[in-house]
Amino acid sequence: MTLLTPGNGAGMVMDRSLLGFDEAFDRTAADTRGQAAARVVISLLVFATGLTAMPLQVMLAWAAMFAVGDGALWIATEPRNQARRPVAFRSLRLAATALSTCAWVTIGLLWWFAPGGYSKAVTVALIGGVLLYMVRGCHRSLAQMLVTGGPPALALLYLPFTARTLDEMLGLLGSLTLLVGYAVSSAANAWQANRKLEATTLALVVKQREAEAASIAKGEFLANMSHEIRTPLNGVLAMAHVLDRAELGPREAEAARLICASGEVLDRLLSDILDLAKVEAGQLEIELAPFQAGDLARGVADLCRPKAEEKGVILAVEIDPAADRAWLGDAVRIRQVISNLLSNAVKFTAAGDVRLSLTAEPGPAGDARLRFTVTDTGIGFDPLMKDKLFDRFQQVDGSITRRFGGSGLGLAISRHLAETMGGVLDCDSRPGAGTMFWFELALPAAELAAEDEAAPAAAPGRGLRLLVADDHPTNLKVVEIILAGAGIEATLVENGLEAVTAHAAAAFDMILMDMQMPVMDGLTAVRAIRAEEQRAGRSRTPIVMLTANAMPEHIAAGRLAGADGHLTKPITPASLFAAITEACAAGEDEVAAAAVA
Repeated sequence: MTLLTPGNGAGMVMDRSLLGFDEAFDRTAADTRGQAAARVVISLLVFATGLTAMPLQVMLAWAAMFAVGDGALWIATEPRNQARRPVAFRSLRLAATALSTCAWVTIGLLWWFAPGGYSKAVTVALIGGVLLYMVRGCHRSLAQMLVTGGPPALALLYLPFTARTLDEMLGLLGSLTLLVGYAVSSAANAWQANRKLEATTLALVVKQREAEAASIAKGEFLANMSHEIRTPLNGVLAMAHVLDRAELGPREAEAARLICASGEVLDRLLSDILDLAKVEAGQLEIELAPFQAGDLARGVADLCRPKAEEKGVILAVEIDPAADRAWLGDAVRIRQVISNLLSNAVKFTAAGDVRLSLTAEPGPAGDARLRFTVTDTGIGFDPLMKDKLFDRFQQVDGSITRRFGGSGLGLAISRHLAETMGGVLDCDSRPGAGTMFWFELALPAAELAAEDEAAPAAAPGRGLRLLVADDHPTNLKVVEIILAGAGIEATLVENGLEAVTAHAAAAFDMILMDMQMPVMDGLTAVRAIRAEEQRAGRSRTPIVMLTANAMPEHIAAGRLAGADGHLTKPITPASLFAAITEACAAGEDEVAAAAVA
């Protein structure tokens, strides 16, 4: 915004933004250009009508004046011209608008002095029409309003002084002044309303950008926080699992199990926070694949059963045969919802039973509405507090958090997951009378691919040679201890460049690669290793990203770089061995496929 004052020798110039002589003025050019055909049609009608009351030479002169003005408007509103020299063509547009306006006012005044009983009505219609256009179409630019509305307003105020009698003059003066005053007042109100609308719109745009920036910053913070927390948690949880597998005394074994359970709770809380961030950012993805609903329900129950038995609570599963088949859906997210409902039921039930039931209501086209119902005989809650139950970081009663623990995130995330999948999650309860949660969603039927009955997955074979790259000494030690216990030899390096060098110097059965490392990061190292394998004609070494980066974009980045798997810290011996077995099996399949080809 620039104001030129008399003190700088340039005279007083009003703010361009206030005058509407800026980008906002350019945005009205399309409307002006779009009305060109209508203006031409009206001018032809005015020309033809004018020939009945005025000489041909007068009408030709008027037509030339109109053509020059409207032609200049057409040139000034050409988008390419506006983009190339915006200020110059804004000025041309204002000059063309002034000329075009004067043409309409001129023909109106000519009609005023023309013979005939209706000529003065034609004048008021023509000049008043220009005023009406000013009110309706020019309120977004003060400069355009002044140029369009000034000439007709002055012309209407001049007309009373052409009257032959005082009474006629006073009558015309009163009526035309009222008309002009109303038009000016309406235009001013429209201009002010437009200014407020633009200010509000700008404020909303600024707020939206601030919100987007805050959301990005929040996502980056959560990703960094996840990485920084998972790194030390990996050492605690992995070593606790190593101890749990060792031969310990009763007290030491109980301490190891307690550390494992506490670490898993912390890991679950961290995952819940990341899931919530994905939900709020609209980044939660649903992946559809065939799954066996009955097996899913039984599997979730099996995971929760040890905790129920520890409390003396009976955990029962009832599955409708119609539902015990394959469906097309996101089994991971469905399992997450059911697991949360079932673990909550076990947690809040001190005695009695917890029941998981699965039913299916067939639909018209081979689909069905599946209903997972979890009922318990636990503490229940006041039905009036039901909505609060699904809020983030909320419990129906603060004493519940103190008695049973929990972050208050699980149900909020579960409802978001249910709604994202097109389902419904709701509940019913009475204080002291237990609770019933139900999760419904419609899924199409599917068929699982026929598979040979496979033997249980074996632990990785002894004698494997692995290359492990991680910049954190604790993480390296954790992996080394776990692998040594399985008879697997590990070569340890501290950054991606050392990993690339070690891979070039020796052959490894598999590589475990961290993402964030100094000197060279994990993704760059993976790309360099894949390039070296291709250049040297070496067989492809399975690579698993072993990292605290747990967001979907991190997994996708690893796949794009050439990694074969992704294992998120904290790890357990079981999860590490499973990742090694899966990656090695995938590598053998790829080698076999290449040999056949």
